[in-house]
Amino acid sequence: MQLDMMTISAVAITVTAILGVVLGFNWVRQGGSSFVGLWGLAMLLLSAGTVAATASSRNGLAGVLIFGQALMILAAAVKWHACRQFAHRHAGLLYTLAGPIAYLLVANSGYVETFDDRLMLACTLIAYYNFAAAAELSYANGEQLPSRWPAVAVLVLTGISFLSWLPLIAAMPIPEVSAVFFSSWFPTVILITVLLRVAAAFIVLSMAKERQEQEQRIDALTDSLTGLPNRRALFEAADAVGQRRILGGTPVAVLIFDLDHFKDTNDSYGHDLGDDVLKVFAQTVDKHLNVTSIAGRLGGEEFAAILPGADAVVAVEVAETVRRAFGRSAAFVNGLAVGATVSVGVASDVDVDTDLSGLFRRADAALYVAKRAGRNQVALLESDDQRVHAAGSTVRTSPSRLRPTAPITKRQPVRLT
Repeated sequence: MQLDMMTISAVAITVTAILGVVLGFNWVRQGGSSFVGLWGLAMLLLSAGTVAATASSRNGLAGVLIFGQALMILAAAVKWHACRQFAHRHAGLLYTLAGPIAYLLVANSGYVETFDDRLMLACTLIAYYNFAAAAELSYANGEQLPSRWPAVAVLVLTGISFLSWLPLIAAMPIPEVSAVFFSSWFPTVILITVLLRVAAAFIVLSMAKERQEQEQRIDALTDSLTGLPNRRALFEAADAVGQRRILGGTPVAVLIFDLDHFKDTNDSYGHDLGDDVLKVFAQTVDKHLNVTSIAGRLGGEEFAAILPGADAVVAVEVAETVRRAFGRSAAFVNGLAVGATVSVGVASDVDVDTDLSGLFRRADAALYVAKRAGRNQVALLESDDQRVHAAGSTVRTSPSRLRPTAPITKRQPVRLT
């Protein structure tokens, strides 16, 4: 059965325009990323281009056809622009307009005089933009979006579908624009591209929703002031680490930090500077922990870190490194001699039969001893639950990269009473 060209064109124009309106309305209503809005704009441009191409086919107006095909190329370029923005990459306007402008220049230059030549050039450019858009979406950057790869697949298939027009044009040429209505293959390939268009629109909406949900979850688990994980996120991470520890038997350590005399800092310099001190500490702890460690803000001036694979020696050395680094970074904040310091409680589960919540309690007990011993200290709770070693500013540790076997000197044990 041969498909009617006018019917297929009307369906393509209507469906594409509806997709554009729905996507645009969704973007206006939901706000957020421009990914959906740009994709909707691309659909509207594509619909307008199809209208122009169809009108030119009925009236034999080559100039209108060229303009319509340029709009179709622009629509593909806008989709590429949307994908590049979605991948958090700069999308220059010049690159977006380069394809349509190049097509207009070449089509009006006299080098491509026939309908077939112009159609082949337009299909090649549209396919190129679809492949480029697929490449942009393939940059995951660690982001887990289930709809990402279906979107890449649809864009690749769309690009292939336009390239498939080239051998069809060569095998069954369309000598002039009005002959489109008598082509045996043109309506079929248009129908296929419309179906791919619909699939892509639904996937775009799904991707935008997945990212929005992911961002909302990240916001819910992030401390807005410091950018570190909040208390909820930290204890979720503790549960995950605890499960890995049970399965793998690897050690884990917990550090609890408390900024010394922080209320006095707020009272003396104001809450804005107090917030800056908290940010300085967050940057310090984030800088001096390795990629497998998790640091977060428990609340107020109290922070914590979970160190998977760390024994007591490594944990104390990390704590001491953070303590000294913060002392240097917070000596002056915003040009004021704040002299902020931090006390640290350390607990490790080596030779200790306890869960992560038990380690947090032990680290908290060690923190209490560090503060009672004069603050600006690192205190380690030993495995017998009775001995606490406190290391202060006079401790000498290797400034080189942390090593599990690196020795650390501590003050004489301070016993819990």
